[in-house]
Amino acid sequence: MTVSKLLVADIGGTGTRLAVLQDGRQIAAPVTYVNSEHASFEAILDDFIARTECASAQAAFAVAGPVCDNAVELTNLGWRLSGASLAKRFRLTRVSLINDFAALAWATLSLKASDLHQVGGGDAVSFGNRGILGPGTGLGVSGLVQHAGGWAVIAGEGGHVTLPAESQDEARLIEQVTAEFGHCSAERLISGPGLARIFSYLGGGDAAPETVTREALAGDATALRAVELFSLMLGTVASNLALTLGAQGGIYLAGGILPAICPLFANSGFRNRFAAKGRFAGYLAAIPTYVVTAEYPGLKGLELYVRELAVNKAPD
Repeated sequence: MTVSKLLVADIGGTGTRLAVLQDGRQIAAPVTYVNSEHASFEAILDDFIARTECASAQAAFAVAGPVCDNAVELTNLGWRLSGASLAKRFRLTRVSLINDFAALAWATLSLKASDLHQVGGGDAVSFGNRGILGPGTGLGVSGLVQHAGGWAVIAGEGGHVTLPAESQDEARLIEQVTAEFGHCSAERLISGPGLARIFSYLGGGDAAPETVTREALAGDATALRAVELFSLMLGTVASNLALTLGAQGGIYLAGGILPAICPLFANSGFRNRFAAKGRFAGYLAAIPTYVVTAEYPGLKGLELYVRELAVNKAPD
């Protein structure tokens, strides 16, 4: 079943992307906003509707935070959104809120080979469970599992699991973060701010995440070490997710950081760390890991999610 017209938005900690879909196809290129330049999501949506002059009867928004009763407070932004309030404010018949990595989980069903860059070996098992995670402003995590002949998405907050240490450098970093915050989640170090923290720990000084990635691509030794340590820790968390979900359908690595450093990441120790699980090294070596390089995959995932709602008449 296709939803005739659908307003979609991917609302992250740093930026928001909006588009309108007509019969499953994008009417025009998505519009991207920098969140810090706007007082609220409502202000962004006002501008988008005025700019595009394209009203919609229904909307689905992917949000970077835990959704409860179709409402959310974005983890790294503080904005509070309610589907019911947004529907009333913008005269929409329905606004469905979904975790952003849950939307990405749905999106994996539509990705083509050209939308992915495989890192390491392994072959996906047809209809096998999938794990999705990725560093950006935070660290998103979700799962896609076989259920009753179809698919079900697991939307959780796996980015906030306790980060384990596999080396002395990792142990010292985790100790630093724990001293500052009382807990070191995976997101504290496997994210844009986390990459900047690693760079600083290694002696690179204070720098924005984009600066660290740019310097690494230019060959700066400290930035390269930061990317390597970042990749190793991501390998640990990704393999934990793969084992937890039995993700023989593959691990999909999304977010804004990895596509930008894909050549470095592909040659990092990520894949060796991913498989370094003793008796289950062979099991993990058979699981493929992909960097999602497609533009705006979350927006397509929203369309698939709404289609699923329409077919199963599930509540928001």
